[in-house]
Amino acid sequence: MTNISIKSYTDLSLLLSQLDGPEFDHIFWKQIHDDDDAIVKFDEYLNEIEASKSWPRNLNWKKGRVLEDFTVFLFNRFQDVSVTKNKRPGDNETDIEARFSEKAQPPFMLQNIGPKIICECKNKKSSSIDVGMVTKLAEIIPTRGANFGVFISILGMGGYAWRYGEGKRKKIMYSDQLPIISFTVDELKSLKDGRNFYTMIREKYYALVDEVDDETADIPDQQHYEYKKRLKETLGHLLKCEIISDEDYSKLFDSLVLKYGAIEDD
Repeated sequence: MTNISIKSYTDLSLLLSQLDGPEFDHIFWKQIHDDDDAIVKFDEYLNEIEASKSWPRNLNWKKGRVLEDFTVFLFNRFQDVSVTKNKRPGDNETDIEARFSEKAQPPFMLQNIGPKIICECKNKKSSSIDVGMVTKLAEIIPTRGANFGVFISILGMGGYAWRYGEGKRKKIMYSDQLPIISFTVDELKSLKDGRNFYTMIREKYYALVDEVDDETADIPDQQHYEYKKRLKETLGHLLKCEIISDEDYSKLFDSLVLKYGAIEDD
């Protein structure tokens, strides 16, 4: 058994605190784009997920397993992680539990994610994540010693602003400080092009926190407008009104992308 002195543990903590930024995320989650074997496996999963959209209803159990296996593959690329599937007898559903190392975690993971992530997968091509699904995941998370939830699905979170699934997760974040984020399979395809799953989790978390804290009301009758796109639009409006300069816009836009990720044009 290796002994570790207080000094060396302190040094390790100090080192990790200096590695807390997107540019270091590849240390904590292994990139896919430069791993030939991982690319092959990644493509196999995506092809099977795509094929499963046309499978008959009697293969729904298999459809769920395909997306779960893909999710396990993604979480297993974190450093020093234990990933398990949990079949829940009560509702016959399965969730994914990713338990992270207690020995050494970067500050973002330690402060905002915690020891575990509980993830639910929904391989449904005709329905999005609804209020009931969000509520159920929020109830499960604390019973498992976790405080962070993730959905991976085909259509993503249903609703907009403070309504339906999207609104429910914001209300839970506001009242219970329990973050639940959501990825579509299409979003995760960018991992093959060099994006990092840990970075994307970080971006989704900050977007949720800041949107809940943002006092600007969503327009009630419009569909959910992605938070970072709203901020970009606000920057453009400030520039047009000559409240900020071109240089200010450039700096603020770079900060926006650094925190929330690239912004695709509609």
